Amino acid sequence: LERFKALIAEEHPLGGRRPSGDVLYQVVEDAHGHWCGLLLWCSAALCLKDRDQWIGWDAHRRAQRLKLVVNNARFLIPDAARKPNLASRVLSVASAALAQQYEQAYGYRPVLAETFTDPRRNKGTCYRAAGWVAVGESAGYARHRAEFFSHHGAAKCIWVRALQPDARSVLCCARLPDAQHNALSDNDPSHLVLKALQRRSLRDALRQVPDPRRRAGRSYPSHALLTVICMGILAGASTLSSIHRLVKRMSDKERAAIGFAYKRGGNPAPSYHTLRHLLLLIDLDALAAVLTGWLQEHAGTLPRDLALDGKDVRQALGMVVSLTDVSTGIPVALKPAPGKGHELKRAQELLSDPGVHLAGMNVSADALHCQTQSAQIIAHERGAEYMLQVKGNQPSLQDVARFAVPQDTPFLP
Repeated sequence: LERFKALIAEEHPLGGRRPSGDVLYQVVEDAHGHWCGLLLWCSAALCLKDRDQWIGWDAHRRAQRLKLVVNNARFLIPDAARKPNLASRVLSVASAALAQQYEQAYGYRPVLAETFTDPRRNKGTCYRAAGWVAVGESAGYARHRAEFFSHHGAAKCIWVRALQPDARSVLCCARLPDAQHNALSDNDPSHLVLKALQRRSLRDALRQVPDPRRRAGRSYPSHALLTVICMGILAGASTLSSIHRLVKRMSDKERAAIGFAYKRGGNPAPSYHTLRHLLLLIDLDALAAVLTGWLQEHAGTLPRDLALDGKDVRQALGMVVSLTDVSTGIPVALKPAPGKGHELKRAQELLSDPGVHLAGMNVSADALHCQTQSAQIIAHERGAEYMLQVKGNQPSLQDVARFAVPQDTPFLP
């Protein structure tokens, strides 16, 4: 590793750098064991407009799945090894091994690689020859600290290379394959999901939820704590620990904007126990009603494809049954449930709620919800269509389906 760093520092035009995130050092050797290529990989750029548009990402998807994109921060062909076409061959070999090496080191397979070139100095010929694609330009900012950027005005060319054929589909799909699931980060700041005006609007809506705590125990306003919790749910957090980590990453000003008192010495995040204490006392039905109303109000026209599921909110906080936009993974209506045995009943109550607009929608659900009552609510009462999974809990229907539907269906070839 010391030799790697020394070569980069001595021979790379940009010198050495301190990488961030999940870091991987690659060395490509020739047949004689001599180093002919060095590559340093680390976390991807936080936000690149052209890259994100090429992928099809919104802020929510990017915040959750950024680790599936890895950045080639340094690439060097040592002076002693230089020869024609070597750079593109080294890039091809290194890129082909990258996903598997990341999986061995960190437990997940990235699906996209990115890098930058300065068009004033480098046309990126070797990247193009190795199968990389130019997708746009950066905005000319450099990151200096965790939350600080400076504008240098020199836009860089953005190059990407898919590490598997369906890379863009994986980055945008509703549910990640097992090979990528460990890359989902619950440490990403949940406030990225909502814009500033939306955060303030959500904060104001949650003032309607009564605060059940004694006055002596109100170190933080309930609407501020509930705003943080709801932002975490919208960001896909499934545990209170995840939500707590998310709020800790928010800046003092961001916390102050949603109702936490701003103090001269800093604006500390609420503790895990503060969040848990409120959730154990709060009227979950009232909270779900306010949040669902807010989601409906701000959705405009609800997405046409909704998935119904019950997701455990672990650590003794029960379960949330949600209607979720399958294209983004963001909930559009919620209903709390005490636990697993109550999911079906709560789901039917959610489907029957007149405040949830389902007319003309397509609702999909797992086998638990393959019930006559659920189907009647969706189709006859709410004017929607449904696609319900059939399993062993409905053996007669499963036999009919096997007889009536050909072996190879259009959904599962």
